[in-house]
Amino acid sequence: MASDEFEIIRRHFNQEGLAFAKQGVTLGIGDDCALLSADPLQQFAISMDLLQEGVHFLPGADPFLLGQRTLLVNLSDLAAMGAEPLCFTLALSLPKADENWLERFTAGLAVVAQAHDCPLVGGDLTATHSEHGAITLCVQVHGQRPVDAGMTRSGASAGDLVYVTGTLGDAAAGLSVLKGSSPQDLPVSHAEALVSAFYQPESRVKFGMALRGLASAAIDISDGLASDLEHILRGSTVGASINTETLPMSDAFRAMISESARLSLALGGGDDYELCFTVARERVQELEQQLLATDTTATCIGRIESGHGPIHWLRNGKEIALNVQGYNHFSTQKETQQQTQERQ
Repeated sequence: MASDEFEIIRRHFNQEGLAFAKQGVTLGIGDDCALLSADPLQQFAISMDLLQEGVHFLPGADPFLLGQRTLLVNLSDLAAMGAEPLCFTLALSLPKADENWLERFTAGLAVVAQAHDCPLVGGDLTATHSEHGAITLCVQVHGQRPVDAGMTRSGASAGDLVYVTGTLGDAAAGLSVLKGSSPQDLPVSHAEALVSAFYQPESRVKFGMALRGLASAAIDISDGLASDLEHILRGSTVGASINTETLPMSDAFRAMISESARLSLALGGGDDYELCFTVARERVQELEQQLLATDTTATCIGRIESGHGPIHWLRNGKEIALNVQGYNHFSTQKETQQQTQERQ
């Protein structure tokens, strides 16, 4: 049994499944810093996310699934920038050194790390002050992309089409399943699919790389489409019209969520980790080729308009009024998922 933090690191984190060799990583775990080799034709893409027990995942979460989620949600940021994963660092705060938890957590991390050729190169480990303290996870992902890749939040132009990959709302519905709020007649297969969407969001890294030079703007959907699309509109100083009847929703989501609540959760539930991106109308054929090549599904949900303002939500071509907000850590309201108010 590991007796201190250094033994825990050696046994659980500095292992072949996580700290493997990677071109571009000159030195990984074992020194004061990792050393990365810079390519003058590439840009580094770096992002960090913090996940806290009770906020981003439920207490008692399966550590194997949590390990996968921890890295996957960070890789989503690289996907939105068209970056190829290079490596990652991990900071972990635990109330106690539970061997079984550590083994399962690092096994989950290793599944994703190996699938994306993204080794662990360092980090930090500490104990919380209280035995009943919350687990805190912090990952910083490092990626790289060509200097002319484009794909920022500020590149959308009037006339561009707005797309989203996959389906919306599944992870938020999966969280409800985990909380025991699912209908009694919900098929097991649907429940499992929704929980999987929460813990194992689909990686869009490959497709993000395919969007280099093609997408005019992109963002990953972490706080909900309504909130994250606003970041693109604000950065690009444009507006948008979105057709609510075209929002992609899975059969499992429709079976789980009542019709009156679907739009609220699909737009504001968060944790989708799908990509929202814009493409010039004349490049749609190129986009379709890349979707086919990467085995990715994406749905056109609207268009970019000139002039910055609130999103125009449409149903059957007519504007409807919606009040939708995504997740906000510092909201004055206790609810993390806002109710949608809709009227003709």
